Amino acid sequence: MVANVKKGRPGALFVAPLMPSDHGNGLAMRTGFLLDAYAREFDVDLAVIPAAGGPTEITPYVTGRTRRAAVLPLSPPDTQFSLVSSVANNEARLAAFRHYGRPSIAARLGATTQQALMTWASSASYQLVHVSRLYLSGLVGAWAQRESNGPCLVLDCDEDDVSAYGRLARLERRWGRQRRAAWLEAEADAFKALQTQWLQRFDRLLAASTGEARSLSRRTGGKQVKVVPNVIPANAARWSARRSQQRRRDIIFVGNMSYLPNIDAVMWFASRIWPRLRSSAPFPVRFVILGAGSPPEVMALARHPNVVIGGGVADIGPHYSKAALAVVPIRAGGGTRIKMLESASYGVPIVATSFGAAGTGFRSGHELLLADAERDFLEACLKLLIDRKLACRLALQARRMARRDYDRSRHAGRLLAVVGAFEVRTE
Repeated sequence: MVANVKKGRPGALFVAPLMPSDHGNGLAMRTGFLLDAYAREFDVDLAVIPAAGGPTEITPYVTGRTRRAAVLPLSPPDTQFSLVSSVANNEARLAAFRHYGRPSIAARLGATTQQALMTWASSASYQLVHVSRLYLSGLVGAWAQRESNGPCLVLDCDEDDVSAYGRLARLERRWGRQRRAAWLEAEADAFKALQTQWLQRFDRLLAASTGEARSLSRRTGGKQVKVVPNVIPANAARWSARRSQQRRRDIIFVGNMSYLPNIDAVMWFASRIWPRLRSSAPFPVRFVILGAGSPPEVMALARHPNVVIGGGVADIGPHYSKAALAVVPIRAGGGTRIKMLESASYGVPIVATSFGAAGTGFRSGHELLLADAERDFLEACLKLLIDRKLACRLALQARRMARRDYDRSRHAGRLLAVVGAFEVRTE
């Protein structure tokens, strides 16, 4: 049975680097929201090119929003990248990678994958072709060479990859990993070349925040980049003004634990904030880390008193209902933290770094507390753990703002208006 088909609707091809979803990591949820938005007006064919990893099973969430969906194969690593990878000497391998000139994630997006996509899509006609993430751009080259009456080409960059990789490189240098930092700087240069090659060839460019849009626009010589923000996850609608009344207070961090900025955030909090917080709090506290893919250094934190590594969970709601505080000590990355919006929607008070809150519009003392220095972050956490009246006020204001400014239906309509040419029906 073909799902979500309505007679007379235009066709859209949606190319994603992982399975869209209403839960999981931030990219899965962003692509899930965009897919849901398009499904309101288009008959959508979804092609998943699993360059970003994750589950490849086609879910009910996807089948309910698509005419058809497929997971297409990645290509073998291209010959040049394989040669780069085979170089034993670190400096020589880095030099070879710089000469290669493409992001490493694009090495398996070659002719095999492109041919599979073209063959799979050849049986349909599309008025719109959407690509999620810059590194997939080359797969739609045939449509980019179309004549003026071809489909509208939309690229969701999400973030400025050049800036994001530059921040990751600086983060690696903080950790003393100079070799890894140099490689990430080479990745940033490769993404810059990819931007030069592809950004101007799309009709619409999207980003997740105003800052990312401005950065991308500068890199295109002023081409307009529209903001379609991340939104409240569909399953984050539950709310209780009364948090758990247990004497122990849970402090929660939620995020994909294979992502370096999340690893850095957790390690910084656990090593620099947690020991002093635990000894200063006038009641028992517990630090709960939730998210799939924890590396050994994060798993080792479970040896610390009252630190719990929860892994990935199917239903985050019960964990938020027990949490007295959510921490977002992010110091690098890009886009907007969906998990921060999720925390706000569940009514959990938040302490974040300035970078962790970037792109949300949340203000310190209004919707959350912001702190960047170790001592300030510690004091902000203690303040919200002890002053429950303040914590509840900030949480309520954050939830109101999240529901007002990051509403799914509102921004689905915005996306459809941005791609243009098709009538947008409001609900």
